[in-house]
Amino acid sequence: MSDDANELSLREQKKAEIRANVLDIAQRLFHEQGYDATTLEEICSEAMISKRTFFRYFQDKESLVFPNREERLEMFVAFLEANQNTENPFDTLRDATRFFASDYHEKADKLVQQQKLIMSSPTLVAREREIDRDWEREIANAFAKRSNDPQAPLWSAVTAGAVMGVVRATVNYWCANEGRDDLGELGLIAIECLERGFPERVL
Repeated sequence: MSDDANELSLREQKKAEIRANVLDIAQRLFHEQGYDATTLEEICSEAMISKRTFFRYFQDKESLVFPNREERLEMFVAFLEANQNTENPFDTLRDATRFFASDYHEKADKLVQQQKLIMSSPTLVAREREIDRDWEREIANAFAKRSNDPQAPLWSAVTAGAVMGVVRATVNYWCANEGRDDLGELGLIAIECLERGFPERVL
């Protein structure tokens, strides 16, 4: 590896370390003091960085609670596109449920605490709803591409809204039970109930 490549690798490693450190400090302060009571100044002070440096790594304070928002959505969109030819779109959702539920299971305790933090702040609840709308939009787009029916965009939007409602309700139920249930199994049951509620002609 060339010296330039080594230097680039070390620089990227340093950036990753700074970002991870800021996230760790923010999460600790949020859980100790509450999200709304914790300021960016406190986080930056403990991380020993300036606010200017902070904004090189994060868009805003809310991003510290949802640090992988873009990456997770991109992963989901790629998943939908890779399974675009699956005969039953609900089977694609089942596969996605299994995939993401595995990740949730490994981080159950952390995610339960994170959800409690979100529910403690109207600002974070609003940001979570914004994220849900992004996912809803991508589901609607993927479903609409599967049909030339003039009503496909309408029914795809309705179905995507229902899917995200079911997803959010299932995750909230799981968190309220401290992550003790099998989230994958809960999700599959929820999708099965949702699918039975839509006539075949919709999709």
